Amino acid sequence: MPRKLHDSFVKEWMQELLTDFGTVETEVELEGEVCTIDVLFYPDPQCAYPLEPLGLFGRILSQPTLIEAFRNAISDWDIRNCKGKLWRLEGELRRRAKRDGRSPHCIRPPLLWIITPTLSKRLQARFVPAATHASKHNWGAGVYFLLEGERTAILVIHQLPKTLETLWLRLLGRGSVQKEAIDTLFGLPKDHPYRTQTLEHLSILQINLKARQNKTTDIEEVIMGLSPVYERWREETLSQGRQEGRQEGRQEGRTSLVELLLTQKFGSLSDRMTQKITQLTRQQCERLAIALGGIPTIDALNLWFDENS
Repeated sequence: MPRKLHDSFVKEWMQELLTDFGTVETEVELEGEVCTIDVLFYPDPQCAYPLEPLGLFGRILSQPTLIEAFRNAISDWDIRNCKGKLWRLEGELRRRAKRDGRSPHCIRPPLLWIITPTLSKRLQARFVPAATHASKHNWGAGVYFLLEGERTAILVIHQLPKTLETLWLRLLGRGSVQKEAIDTLFGLPKDHPYRTQTLEHLSILQINLKARQNKTTDIEEVIMGLSPVYERWREETLSQGRQEGRQEGRQEGRTSLVELLLTQKFGSLSDRMTQKITQLTRQQCERLAIALGGIPTIDALNLWFDENS
């Protein structure tokens, strides 16, 4: 999958997931030469929501965190580039502190976490395994640190143990690693606070990929891997909509999925389009949800409505 598309998923998912726990910024622009940070997170000390349900990811987020996530294995250049962003961010934070009349020593520079599916043995030899790193956390396999003063850690998704503790990070993996994580996600209780939200974002990613033209082999692989997520999410959402429609007698119950899918794919909907959606029957909603992957434009969508009204 192209890094840009993977970045988009990571940023949207983490922004939705972490908003309850603190301040989340994505695509943070730094002064000087154009440079952006994937995700910058500051935990809220007064937050009423515990980070523990996120397992290892929650422990990572217990302090200010800069996240750079990669779909493919990282290189020397990727590491240097990420570290450069960290130093530029710290410099900018110090300048802001001076402008605000605060001591630069009061800033809390984040810890950089580089997330990669795999890591070559040559690069592993340059880092300190978490098991030997001086830390209050028992990080376990798959986590590496640079020297203490460099404030940089690397998380290797495919080396993480296959436990609930690592689930939210293994969802960013590839191939069988991501599939096993998805299976675990399905198995969570439906009232788990982050299950539905994560299924929704993975499903939207699958829809967006399927709608792309000139798909690469890598993209086709991801589409196939995420297809079970979309089908399960669609099934559960439609079932919930039917239940709400029976219990509350509201048309919104059976059209909520369609509205969400169309908004995610085409942006804000016109009043006329919204009216068309509210007039769909349950069966038409299901047919449209299934057909949406092959509807690339608003004009094609209007044509579908004309043919299925």
